[in-house]
Amino acid sequence: MLKMLKRVLILSIFLAGFHPLDAQALKSMDFRNQNIADILMVLADAGGQSIIVDETVIGTATFHFSDSAFEEALYRFTDACNLFTEKRNNAYYISKIQIQRNNDLISIQADSVDIEMIVKAIGRNAGQTILYDQLPRATINLNSENTSLPNLLEIIIKKYPEYSIVEENSAYYLKRTVEVSSGTPGRLSNSSITVTANELYTMNVQRASFSAILTLLFRTGKREYSLLQRIDSTLDNLYFQEKPFDELLRLVLEQANCDYVQAGNIYYIFEVQRRDIIKKLKNVIVIQLRNIPVENAVALLPNEYSGSSFLKADKNTNSVYLTGSTEEITPIAAFLEMLDVPAEGKFFTRFEIQYLAVKDFIGLLPQDLAAAGPRIIPDSNAFVVQTTVEMSKQFEEYINLIDRRNAGFPIQLRYIKSDELMQYLPPSVSKEELALSSDPTLVFYRGTEEKQKQFLEHLNLIDQPKPQIRYQLLVMQYQRSDNINWSKSLKIEQSGANPGNIITGTFSNLVNINFDIITEFGYQMALQLNLQIGEDKAKVLADTTLNGISGQDIKFENTSTFRYRDTAINPDTGTPVYTGVTREINSGLRLSINGWVSGDGMITMNVNATVSKQDESGANASATTNPPPTSERVVNTQVRTKSGTPIVIGGLLQVDRVESIKKIPLLGSIPLIGKLFQDIDIQDNTTEMVIYIVPFVHHGETFSTDYVKKNEYYYQKYVLRDG
Repeated sequence: MLKMLKRVLILSIFLAGFHPLDAQALKSMDFRNQNIADILMVLADAGGQSIIVDETVIGTATFHFSDSAFEEALYRFTDACNLFTEKRNNAYYISKIQIQRNNDLISIQADSVDIEMIVKAIGRNAGQTILYDQLPRATINLNSENTSLPNLLEIIIKKYPEYSIVEENSAYYLKRTVEVSSGTPGRLSNSSITVTANELYTMNVQRASFSAILTLLFRTGKREYSLLQRIDSTLDNLYFQEKPFDELLRLVLEQANCDYVQAGNIYYIFEVQRRDIIKKLKNVIVIQLRNIPVENAVALLPNEYSGSSFLKADKNTNSVYLTGSTEEITPIAAFLEMLDVPAEGKFFTRFEIQYLAVKDFIGLLPQDLAAAGPRIIPDSNAFVVQTTVEMSKQFEEYINLIDRRNAGFPIQLRYIKSDELMQYLPPSVSKEELALSSDPTLVFYRGTEEKQKQFLEHLNLIDQPKPQIRYQLLVMQYQRSDNINWSKSLKIEQSGANPGNIITGTFSNLVNINFDIITEFGYQMALQLNLQIGEDKAKVLADTTLNGISGQDIKFENTSTFRYRDTAINPDTGTPVYTGVTREINSGLRLSINGWVSGDGMITMNVNATVSKQDESGANASATTNPPPTSERVVNTQVRTKSGTPIVIGGLLQVDRVESIKKIPLLGSIPLIGKLFQDIDIQDNTTEMVIYIVPFVHHGETFSTDYVKKNEYYYQKYVLRDG
C-alpha cells in the first residue's frame, strides 16, 4: 500500500504541469507499464474528478492519453483495460465486475476476476448472505444474463465438484466437502509415500486433500504435527523422488500456501501468503556498471524494461539490482552489459577527498563535472569517475579549491556554557558553523569572516552574567492585645549626651538586628517596634541576608522537629500498640523566594511562606505519644519592585484562646460548690506574622555593618533634623 501511494505521488508531481485551467480537459500523457489503479488516480487528479477504484482492479497497463475531454479519456482507457465504469453522485466507480438486477434475476459480466471477489460482489448487489469455505484461488470469465442467484452460484463452482450449495433461512453456503470414499480427492489408495534406509522419502500422489497427504507423510515419518490451518484444499500431481523429510514437507506445504515451525518434536503448520512463498524462487543479480552512469543506462532501456518492477538503480555505487526469475531478468542483464562499454579516449580515475565528506563534495560539483557520473567508492572517502585528460585536470583543480581544512576560530565564553549557547543561537550563526570542545567555555566558529564579526557582536549581547539578587529579610511575629495602646507621637529629643549613646538607648532592641528598619521604614515605626520587642509583644522569627542568581529559588527554613512513635489498633483487643516506626513533624518557618531581574532593572519575586505551629500540649509530651495537632499559615504571592524598595507581606493571622482560672484555696476545689469560689478569665490572643523583604540587584561588592557610622547616620538624620 505504501509503495502504491509513493507511485501515485511521483506520478502526480510529474503531471503537475499538465493541469489545464479547464478541469474537464486533459493534455496528452504517457504511462508505461504502470499500475492501473495509479493511472486512474493521476487521471482523477488531472481532471479534477472523483474516481473510486475497487479491489478487483489490478494489473499494469501502458497507455497514451491524447488531448481530449476527461470523460472521453476515461472511457477509452477503461474499455482498453476491460473495466466497467459507472457514474453515481458525481463520482466514477471503476470495477472489473458489472452487475445488474431485474427483480430476482441477475446479469453479470466479469473478465479474469478472482472467484472470491465475484462471490462478494454478487452478495453485496443481491443483498443476500453468502457464506463460503476457502474458495479456489483462480480467476474466471463470467457473462450471464437474467440468472437466478442459486443458478449463478452453481455456474461459478461448476468446475469444482468438491463444493456444494446449501440454502437455509434465505442464506447460501458454499460448502467444501472432501470425501474419503472411493474416487474422491481425499482417498489415498492410489497414492504412496515410501522411505529408504537413508531416510529419503519418495511421494506419488495423483490427487488428494492437503490434510490427508499430511497425515500419510507424518505417519510414514513417525513424527508429530499440529495443523493450525482450518480450511482444507485439494492438491494434484505430487511426484517427488528421494527427498529428506523436512525438504519433502516444505515442498508439500508450498502447494497449500503453508509453512511450519518446529518446536521440540512437534511441527506446527500454519498458513502464509502466496507471494511470500514465491519470493524465495526469485533470483537477485547485482550489476555494477563500470563505464556509464547508472542513470544514463536506465534511461536507455527499452520501454518494456524501464518500467519493470524487477529493476532498481543505486546511484551511490553505480549499480543495478535485478530481482525476478531467470527468464524475467536475463534480457535486462544482457542489455545492460551491452550498454556498459568503455568510451573511446576516456579512462577511470580515482580521487581522494581529504577534509570534506565525499558525499558532500560530490553534491558541490558544478553541472559539467557532475554529468561525468562520479561514483563513491564504498568504505572510503574517495570517488572514481571516467574522464578524459582535460576533465581529470578540472577535477583536480576543483578539489584543490573546495577541499580545504577549516580549523575554526576559537571563541572563549565568559559567563555562559556552550550547551546554553547552542540552545539559544543568535540568527547570525547556525549549529553547523559551530564545533564544541571538551571545555564547556570554548567553541570554534567555522563560518566566513563577515559572518564571524556579526556573530561576535551578537555574542557580546548574549554572553552576559546573570544578575545576582541580595535579599534583606526580616520576619516578625506580632501579638495583639486590646489593653495595649502604642503611642503614635513618639519623639527623640537631644539631651547633650553622646549621639551614639542617644541612638543606642532609644533603639536598644533594634541595634543587633541586621535589617535596617530605621532607613527602610522610618524612626516612628522603629520606635514602636523597639517598644513591642521590649514588652515581648513582637518576636523576630528570621533576620538574615540571602543571595541568589536571577531566576534561582532561594529557600530559608527555621523549624523544630518533633518525633513520635507510630501506633496501630490491635484488632483483637481494640487497644493501640506501637509499631516500632518513628515519624517526624516539623514546625516553624519555611520561606521560598524566586526573584527575576527584568531588562529595566525591576525585580519580580514569587514569595511562598509557611508558618506552622505545634500545639503547646505536645511540646512537653514524650516522644512515644501520638502526634499533637498542628496549625499552619501559608501565603503565596507575587510582587514587583525596584532594587532597594522594600515590600511588606502580612495577613498571616492566628487566634489562640487562653483560659486562666483563679480560685480560693480549698474552697475553690470543692466539687460543684467550688464554682462559686472561682474566677475564670478567657482571652483570645491574636498573633500576626509579617515578612519584610528588601531586594537589591547585587554587583559583587561586599557589605559589612559598621554600627558606629550607622548610629551617627541615624543621629544626623533624625535627632539634629528634628531639633
